Amino acid sequence: MSPLLSLLLLLLVAGAIASAAAVWVMVRGLVRPPRMTDGKALYLLKRVTPGDLALPFEDVRFTVRDEQSGSPITLASWWVPHPHANGRCAVLIHGYADAKVGAIAWAPVWHALGFNLLAIDLRAHGESGGNVCTAGFFERHDLAAVVGQLRATRPNDARQVVLFGISLGASTAVGAAALGDGIADAVVLDSPIADFRTAASAHFDLLGMPGRHFQQAAIWLAARLTGADFEGISPLNLISKVPCPLMMIAPSDDVFVTCEQGRMLEQAVRQRRQERDAYWQVEGSRHLEALYADPTAYQDRLSAFLELALSSGPATKSDHIEAPHSLI
Repeated sequence: MSPLLSLLLLLLVAGAIASAAAVWVMVRGLVRPPRMTDGKALYLLKRVTPGDLALPFEDVRFTVRDEQSGSPITLASWWVPHPHANGRCAVLIHGYADAKVGAIAWAPVWHALGFNLLAIDLRAHGESGGNVCTAGFFERHDLAAVVGQLRATRPNDARQVVLFGISLGASTAVGAAALGDGIADAVVLDSPIADFRTAASAHFDLLGMPGRHFQQAAIWLAARLTGADFEGISPLNLISKVPCPLMMIAPSDDVFVTCEQGRMLEQAVRQRRQERDAYWQVEGSRHLEALYADPTAYQDRLSAFLELALSSGPATKSDHIEAPHSLI
């Protein structure tokens, strides 16, 4: 073999190894995101517990059955009571590579509206058990089990349960609610992704990872390794299946959602034609920044939606979604 051919072969082998390594790094990042530790939370968020937000809380643990393996998984959570909640409870569900300490950024708003709060760490996040993240595919069953246990153990505190999901947590929330009646009385989605593949590719781009072919290979392999059906947990596919009132809070400039997907998400909400649904696009806001863009408007619109969504009258179909002006 000539020296030139040997060199070419060596370069091809090295390139293949480097490519495989790049794909594996991306796969590992998707299925095993870095956990939010107390030290990281203190540095990034300047808080460690709800106590840092002047909210009383207690540590609570839930044990759920993994739908895939059948083994138990312990999920960590914080219970934040409100003395005048009257049975209303919001479950705060964080996004990718975050934890309950991130989700409680919204806790003061919900607490001010008079809700008990349960902030949970999803599997493979924060202090919870589990080894891999499945983008909400198996997490939705975890969440449904948690809500069932919550209603059973705190019936007077969780007569009405609202699922509040942010970013990837919105996929888990809408996925759990779509499993059937009785899981949630209302759902609120803040900065929901449209589908995991697009959001994952955008995440890779932000990290400077290799191009589309490598990214698609990593997403494909992540699905095979975890047994997750990423299409099956797409909010675009599940919004129509949610039986309870739904509100979507969509930033106008979301790096994880294409312009076309943003229009499709809005259409998915409006096509439900439910009087109690609400869609709010927050102009000039980026991913997860709607709360900070206008805190007063955020709380007012959320309050208006919840007043309708949790009212005792039956939900009805509507020919338009503009019913209460304050919701749109």
